[in-house]
Amino acid sequence: MPRGDQFTGGDGVYSAKLPDGRTVWIFGDTFLGNVTPDNRRIKTDPLYIRNSFVIPEEGQLTTFHQGEPHEYKSMMIPPEVADGSSGFSELDLWYWPGDAFIEEGNLNVFVSKFYQKEKDMWGFRFVETELFEFSLPDFQQLRVNDFGDLDSIHFGHAVCPTETFTYIYGLKNQFPYVARAPKGKVRGKWEFYNGSSWVSDAKKAVPMVKFSGSEQFSVFQWDETFIMIMQEGGLGRKIYSFIAKTPYGPWTNQQMIYKTPLLDNCKDCWTYNALAHPQFTEEDMLLISYNTNSMVLQDHYDNALIYRPRFIRVPIENIIE
Repeated sequence: MPRGDQFTGGDGVYSAKLPDGRTVWIFGDTFLGNVTPDNRRIKTDPLYIRNSFVIPEEGQLTTFHQGEPHEYKSMMIPPEVADGSSGFSELDLWYWPGDAFIEEGNLNVFVSKFYQKEKDMWGFRFVETELFEFSLPDFQQLRVNDFGDLDSIHFGHAVCPTETFTYIYGLKNQFPYVARAPKGKVRGKWEFYNGSSWVSDAKKAVPMVKFSGSEQFSVFQWDETFIMIMQEGGLGRKIYSFIAKTPYGPWTNQQMIYKTPLLDNCKDCWTYNALAHPQFTEEDMLLISYNTNSMVLQDHYDNALIYRPRFIRVPIENIIE
C-alpha cells in the first residue's frame, strides 16, 4: 500500500503502453494518501478526486493529477469547473476516464462527462463523450474535443486501433456499440456500425452483440483474432470473452472465463468493469483486472484495501479455441 501523497485506491483501471515502454494506468475516482499502518484511510477534503494517472517504476508509484498534492485536483477537469465559471465543483460535474491510445507520439484519453442530478450514490447522469490529448513524457494537456450528439451511447469505453481505422466502442442500455474513424482522424467524422454496414448517423447504430455487459470493457487484436473482454452487467460477477475476425464482429465463442470472488467481511461489496491489459501477456496468459467497491462509503475508511484493482491471468487458448 503506497503512503504519503500518492495513489492509494481507485477504479477504472485502464492502461496504455507508452512509446518509451512504460505503462500509464488511468483511474477513475481516486483516493490519495493518508492511510495508517493498519490500512485505515483518513478522510480528506474533498474525499477523493475524479481521475488520476499512475506510473509504476522501480517499485514505486508516481501519481499524476493537477496542482499540488494538498489541492486534491483531478488530472482531467471540465473547463467550466476548472475556471470557476459554472459555480460547480467536481462533486457536481466531472470526467470519468475511458480507454486510451497513442497517436503521433501523444497520449489520447477518452472521458465520459457526468453531472450529479440527485444526491444518492447512483444519482449521476451522462452528458457527453470527450477526448483529451497529452504530450509525452510530461503529460501536459494539449487539447480537448467533444463529439456532439452520439445518441446517448457512452463511446470511448474501449478503443482498438488498426492499420486503417481507429475503432471506438461504447455502451447504451448495457449493450455494446462500435464506431470508427480513419486512422489519425479520430477527431473528425465517425461512422457507426448498423449490423451490416457503416452509416453516418449514430441513431442507426445497433448493438454488436446481444449481451448485457458492464459499462467498461476491452477490445484488442491477438494475431489475426479480435478479442472482447466484458463483465456481465447489473453488478454481475462473471467475466466473459468473445472473439471475431473483424473489430466489429460478428462476435462468437462466448466463454465465461472467471467469476470474481466477493471480499470476506464486506457484505456491501461488489465487483465490476473487467478490463484486459494485453501488453502484460506472459506465456500466453492474458492479464485482466476488475474493480472492487462497496455500497457503504465508510467501508473504504475502515479498510483501505477494498477499493483497488484485482488481477487474474487467463490462458489465451481458453478464449480463442
